[in-house]
Amino acid sequence: MKMVILKSVFLIIIFSNHIFAKDFDDLFKISIEIKNENIENSIDRAFNDLVFRLIGYEDLEKAKIIKGNFNSKDFLTRYAVVSNNDSNFLQASFEEDIVMSQFIENGINFIGRNRPIIFLDIQIDNGFDKPFKIESIPYETRLESSIKRIFDDISKKRGLFFEFPQNTINLDNKNYFFENENDNDFDQYKYDYLESLIISRSGINNWSISYKDQISFFENIDDVTERIRFLFQNLSIDYLSDFILDNSERRLMMKVTKVSSAEHLDNLLDALDKMISIKEYSIKSFQQNEISFSLTIFGTEDQFKKSVQTHKDFSIESTVTELIQASLNSI
Repeated sequence: MKMVILKSVFLIIIFSNHIFAKDFDDLFKISIEIKNENIENSIDRAFNDLVFRLIGYEDLEKAKIIKGNFNSKDFLTRYAVVSNNDSNFLQASFEEDIVMSQFIENGINFIGRNRPIIFLDIQIDNGFDKPFKIESIPYETRLESSIKRIFDDISKKRGLFFEFPQNTINLDNKNYFFENENDNDFDQYKYDYLESLIISRSGINNWSISYKDQISFFENIDDVTERIRFLFQNLSIDYLSDFILDNSERRLMMKVTKVSSAEHLDNLLDALDKMISIKEYSIKSFQQNEISFSLTIFGTEDQFKKSVQTHKDFSIESTVTELIQASLNSI
């Protein structure tokens, strides 16, 4: 058994007290539409999008610093060109270790895989039907579809999660986010941020958006959707700012139970490898169903505890100073 496992990584930082973030697994995979350009230019744009996703906002100067003396294609592990609806798309995967070594060497802050959940309470009043909320079920109007595409685009580009309420009639609590099966209010969903807005028709082609006690008026529905896109592109910077790297480094111990087979061990090591808040780790002991690790992490102990708390593969049992005790969830 290999006793010491090292990897280049970056920090997940979370400041809020109640964290429900999720891991963005495809952090280093970018898909963009190919415009009237050669493939090298498309790869450049894909790499810039990756940098923006990692720092949480658009900054071409930082993208140039990260790139350094390399070409964007030097960071690629693979890419493909695919066609969809008469358009061509570049699907590019970038090498995590090489990209992150450039961040670390240049002292540029970044964000890990652990990303915020934004719960959306959006009501539409089209002037004809009873006002309704956009939900996660597939029964969508054309306007709903347009709005959902906006959030899907921002989610993929920025690397965060937008959630809509599930239909309250066909509700399956076991497969959704409820903490209390007897309630379905928004405060029973698990999220990091809650955003509410009302879209209303005030005339044949006149619409308004109500957001945080402010009302904006528009002369057509296209302007409404563009305003929503602009609003949430900017808000995404704020959401992600709470997850930015702290450069400090700590050592602590972690004990994991319910590791009773070779498959469980493989799953555990795979989970640790993907937790890029860990700089390096070594196995200190392995007895019965429990493994002890010595960890070197970026950030504070509290920040790491929160990253374990939100991890799908772990359940925290207890924590004391410099020690986290957790169990491995069944995978």
